[in-house]
Amino acid sequence: MTMTARHKPISKERAFTELKTTVKKQVLTLDIDRTMAQFPEFVKSQQTELRINVSKAPKKLTATVGDAKVKLTQVSTREEFEQGTNVWFYDAKPNLNRWVRAGEESVGEVIKNPQVLVKLAATDVTENAVSVTVKGFEFKTPNRLLVHHGKLAAPQFNKQQSKAQAYTLQPAWDAVDNADYYEVEHDGQIYSTIRALNHLFDDLAPVTNYSFRVRAVNADGASAWTDFQLSTVKDPLEWAVKGVKATTSVQNQGGQGTDKLFDRDLKTIWHTSWSNQQATPFEMIVDLRSVNQLERMEYIPREDAGNGTILSGSYALSTDRQNWSTPVAFNWEKDATTKTVKFNETTAARYVKLNVDKAVGNFGSGREIYVYRRPGTEGVMQGDINRDKRVDENDLTSYMNYTGLRRGDGDFDYVAIGDINNNGLIDAYDISCVGVELDGGVRNSSDKVRGQLVLTPNVKTYKAGDVVEIKVSGKDLHYVNALSFGLPYKADELEYKGITLKGMKDMVNLTYDRLHTSGQKALYPTFVNRGNNFLLEEGNPELFTIKFVAKKAGKFNLKAVDGLLIDRNLGTASF
Repeated sequence: MTMTARHKPISKERAFTELKTTVKKQVLTLDIDRTMAQFPEFVKSQQTELRINVSKAPKKLTATVGDAKVKLTQVSTREEFEQGTNVWFYDAKPNLNRWVRAGEESVGEVIKNPQVLVKLAATDVTENAVSVTVKGFEFKTPNRLLVHHGKLAAPQFNKQQSKAQAYTLQPAWDAVDNADYYEVEHDGQIYSTIRALNHLFDDLAPVTNYSFRVRAVNADGASAWTDFQLSTVKDPLEWAVKGVKATTSVQNQGGQGTDKLFDRDLKTIWHTSWSNQQATPFEMIVDLRSVNQLERMEYIPREDAGNGTILSGSYALSTDRQNWSTPVAFNWEKDATTKTVKFNETTAARYVKLNVDKAVGNFGSGREIYVYRRPGTEGVMQGDINRDKRVDENDLTSYMNYTGLRRGDGDFDYVAIGDINNNGLIDAYDISCVGVELDGGVRNSSDKVRGQLVLTPNVKTYKAGDVVEIKVSGKDLHYVNALSFGLPYKADELEYKGITLKGMKDMVNLTYDRLHTSGQKALYPTFVNRGNNFLLEEGNPELFTIKFVAKKAGKFNLKAVDGLLIDRNLGTASF
């Protein structure tokens, strides 16, 4: 073992001393190298004092300073040690609380293991190395857990008391007379000092057989091992969709948000705001964050079926949050049993909208909601245009190349899977399915986008060579996280020259000037936020200016088509 000490004085210069210790056959050698100091204030002549932890008195101590051997004299009291040099003292019961002054509050004596104290006369520590040898060195700390003596029987595996879950096993065994603790071996590792009659192992795989062995230990040794096996069980939530989020149209209680409904912890609870004594009726939109072939949904009320337990309402399904299935009514009993909604075999959805009409106390609450996909199926992540089972930067890059593609264009079929809202156009909604997942994703909110865009040209008519500018502004904007629209124009009449941004914050500019297979030219101003970046300003901000140059005389008659504003929840407003 090598120990290194560095001393940093006020001058910020430093001293460096290397210490090495070795133990061979009860002989401890402690070597203190010469001190390297590079500042004039350093005091070269210094005493060396050591405190060596031991469990019994050593036989002999010797020392060397530089090239000279130094005789060390054993003294019998601490006082003699403090007053002497080239001495050593065996302190059988060192008190670590010796500096309390008279009248000060004290916990009394603090006794630890024995120590050997060594003090060497002053020497030039920059010139002379120091070595101390301790013969008969022993440092064995007592194991205070080992107090019983006697023969130990091998523990008996207790299968009835053992617990098996999908990802954890807790093997149990019967108590053994004279045992101080138990040891369990699993996967080549021994888990020791187990005082209980069981031990929990986690991070295991479902439906898997694991081998263990257990033995008892006391002051006299250990018993024989008892071998046994235990298997994890099938995960009851194997097909429950993970990573689910939800928003509600009413405020929720702090610390009891909708995230508690999907944390797979039956000890937590979701609850609407306690101060809102008339939360019902309200809406909850559950986002599975992927399109799934759905089998059923389970709602687990609070254990006492008290305030907030949902009693009646309806549900609807959607893949894009815009187009919803016909609502289906439900009525549930006022009790704590799990409520189940079964879906038909062809049901595929990303969103489940719960319209809660009645609930106990007019609040909303629950412990968990599980939404199960059909066994053997996988969810399809919207925005995963590359189909690598994750939504990331590569998908955003792909969308940059396909912005504004329409059904009928030569490349559209290749990327049709990226037309998430199925409107025949790669627009800001489709790309937002990627954007909201990037950089840590967006924060849940029940807010909804609204407003529209207004296009204002600088001229009504133009002649060849004129600059035609279109100022794009917001009108009554609220909660805008992305936007896009199409602007068809005649390529023989106008030439697109660029776009100047003003109020677009940090949105990613995916604007594309596209020539469709049909021959139609159209500009697609498209802006999408990454993650939780700033929303557009509320109200009527000026956003950007589109610039064309006229190729020939004409009258301004451009109109925006397929306009969309999108919020962080992928809600939309058309204009």
